Amino acid sequence: MSDDDERVTVAGYDRLADATDLDQWESPWGDSHYQRHYVWPAAASMLPEVDGLDVLDAGCGVGSYTEWFHDNGAAVVAVDASEDALASARERCPEDVTFYQQNLTEPFEFADSDSFDLVFSNLVLDHIEDWCPVFETFARVLRPGGTVVFTTIHPFRRYLNHRDDLANYYETEGYVVEWGSTDVEIESYYRPIGEVVNAVADAGFRIDEFREARPQESYEDHQPERYESAMAKPDTLCVRVELPGNR
Repeated sequence: MSDDDERVTVAGYDRLADATDLDQWESPWGDSHYQRHYVWPAAASMLPEVDGLDVLDAGCGVGSYTEWFHDNGAAVVAVDASEDALASARERCPEDVTFYQQNLTEPFEFADSDSFDLVFSNLVLDHIEDWCPVFETFARVLRPGGTVVFTTIHPFRRYLNHRDDLANYYETEGYVVEWGSTDVEIESYYRPIGEVVNAVADAGFRIDEFREARPQESYEDHQPERYESAMAKPDTLCVRVELPGNR
């Protein structure tokens, strides 16, 4: 992500964090229909028992899942690039949750090696062009045997929906979209599935589960057209990877 692209995306999420009139169909946060009835149930089923774990919420947004991890017994550190989203997260979460403002592509200078048992990153990596340094950092801060669970928009959906913006299937490419009915602009990246796999494998992770998730039936009550589409074509990818214990 270039500096200009990063500024566009961070400024966009600042504005979305401050918005008070977003419908649940266009909210990017955990209260959206898409996350409540689709992404989160799939991701949550991949999580280990979090009670007693040290958890890094990588790209926490307004803290929807940061709060959940804390309420379920984890010691949580959360990071996000959006100052306004972090302000909301701090308001909703207990004081013993620690927050840092930074991009995931930057070194986590706040974290020693082998600091966490679990890294959770929900719909954040879509906005990052090069995943390799991100997963290298995740590998550094995780304890041996630690886990990363991440979600991303399925590459197939991005390729079908944005073919006019992309040169070819095999290249990782960025494009700017307007968010829902707002005039907020967000930079996102398409990457082929091979690049998803390579980024985690090159950092030393083993893939435990690679799920092309389907929504819950309750999603149909809120967004029937997207539900129908997601039941026929992959929309969301949920992945669990583990750092070998003998590194």
